[in-house]
Amino acid sequence: MRRFYIFFFTIILCFCSTIVGLYAQENDSINKKELGLSTLLNDIRQQQINDSLERQKLQHEIASLKSQNSAKKENLKQQLNNFDEENNLRKQQLKIKVDSIKKNTKRYAVAPFNDTLFYIYNKLGSSLAKDRAYNVVNRIENLYEDDFVKVDSFKIENNEISADIVYKDLIITSITELDALLEGKSKEEIATQYLKRIQQAISQERADNSIAKVLIRTGLVLLILVVFSILVYFINRLKRYGTNRLLSERTERIKDVKIKNYVFLTSVQKTRIFINMINIARWGLIVLIAFIMLPIVFSVFPFTQSWASNLIGLFTKPLKKAVFAIWDYIPNLITVFVILFVMRYAVRFVKYIFNEIDKGKLEINGFHREFAMPTFTIVRFLLQAFTLVLVFPYLPGANSDIFKGISVFIGVLFSLGSSSAISNIIAGLVITYMRPFRIGDRITIADKTGVVIEKSPLVTRLRTIKNEEITIPNSSILSGNTVNYSTFSEEGICFQVELTVGYEEPWQRIHELLLNIPSRIARVNQLPAPFVLQKKLDDFYVLYELNVYISKSAEIELAKSEIYQHILNDFLAAGIEMNGPHLFAKVDHVPQYQPKNTDK
Repeated sequence: MRRFYIFFFTIILCFCSTIVGLYAQENDSINKKELGLSTLLNDIRQQQINDSLERQKLQHEIASLKSQNSAKKENLKQQLNNFDEENNLRKQQLKIKVDSIKKNTKRYAVAPFNDTLFYIYNKLGSSLAKDRAYNVVNRIENLYEDDFVKVDSFKIENNEISADIVYKDLIITSITELDALLEGKSKEEIATQYLKRIQQAISQERADNSIAKVLIRTGLVLLILVVFSILVYFINRLKRYGTNRLLSERTERIKDVKIKNYVFLTSVQKTRIFINMINIARWGLIVLIAFIMLPIVFSVFPFTQSWASNLIGLFTKPLKKAVFAIWDYIPNLITVFVILFVMRYAVRFVKYIFNEIDKGKLEINGFHREFAMPTFTIVRFLLQAFTLVLVFPYLPGANSDIFKGISVFIGVLFSLGSSSAISNIIAGLVITYMRPFRIGDRITIADKTGVVIEKSPLVTRLRTIKNEEITIPNSSILSGNTVNYSTFSEEGICFQVELTVGYEEPWQRIHELLLNIPSRIARVNQLPAPFVLQKKLDDFYVLYELNVYISKSAEIELAKSEIYQHILNDFLAAGIEMNGPHLFAKVDHVPQYQPKNTDK
């Protein structure tokens, strides 16, 4: 347990040491920065002093010369003029340099009552600029809290180092030559200016927080709230009046919205929409009035005046930012419109070409007409993807990390959730260019037979002879075998009818009876001629197969039914049984061994 406490206190000590080290490092960094600023300002000030001494020296020499030394005097005057010109040039360069220093230096505001009086840029002695501003604010607030302090007693005391604003023995703030250099004025002028601001701030704050002022402002706030309540009351009355008027005149003036015979909006739905619009307008007016009155209420009391500006800024800053963002986006928006315009007419041109191929007006060797629209779909998708690639960099926020993250997330979801769909789409494209069947063909896929009624990128739909609709995924079609009965239907499709007859009937007679049947059926073709095959010699019967040709694949089942009817009639009239005979034998028990009769 003791080791645990030692370890715990060691960790705390290390943590505190790290925090103190970081704080000290930050203060050292600020101290070095302000020390560099002070050194630079001191150099500038020293240059000004040297220039002033040099000018005084030249003026003294000119004054000491008499008229008999006019040549030397003119030479000194010329030197003085040249020096003044160089000095003016250095002042201009100095002003630019000081402005740059002010712009790149962090300043600290002296704002005791939420109102900035002046700024402090540089350190004084061991006090950093931040500490100087903090101390000045505390002194001004303490003087304000003291009811016996008279602001007229504040005065300025000048010395060689600074101009101090004091009250009795308290130094409120000090203005050094470096402060004056940054402001471009003398330290006495700046001290006078700061003194007036401090006196006015304390006097104004006291006046604002007097009892009479508080009562007046409280009454003004109550008046504003009463006006707000009255406006809300009238808005609610107006809303109720509008609602009642709509309900009373609904049957007379509010009619159904029809598009030909389709009722797009009934009068009840239309009335409900109007009532909702009235409610939205009501709340919009209330929010607008509240938005206007709240800043007025906050601006009444001095300590809440900053709230008013912040409240207005909550709406104006985003609105201003949005307006500037839209304005800056206009060139990109024009680029997007140009890209979309060009790609739109490119897609139209490609569609026109493939439509001409699909109609047979334009022929390309090796490119079949049924390839036209599927190929157009692929080309259109590629053009749209290319358009998206071109437009994407010009979309708002396209380069933001959030936009990129959402794009990657959607891509991952799409790739994980649509693998089977993509495989079906690819299979649909392959099937299109393989041309195993067309719309209207009668086909067999696995054990499903029907007429193709639809080919989509994902599935193929069949209608069976029983008027059933079967949906088959394209990936299943691509991975299996497909039988097409319609491709060579004009030449005739051969189908088979099988039956079994015993060995006792001669095969010539069976052939004759079977070959006489097709000529009596109108559905089947006589050319090519039907023929019969012996498919199998079984133990008790022979398997015969009648092969017949037909042009309409959809009538195969009907033709088979008619052939079976004629087989039943003809074979029954000829006395031929179509069941193969089966022999059954009953075996009685016969002993294998019988003992001899010994009595004989």
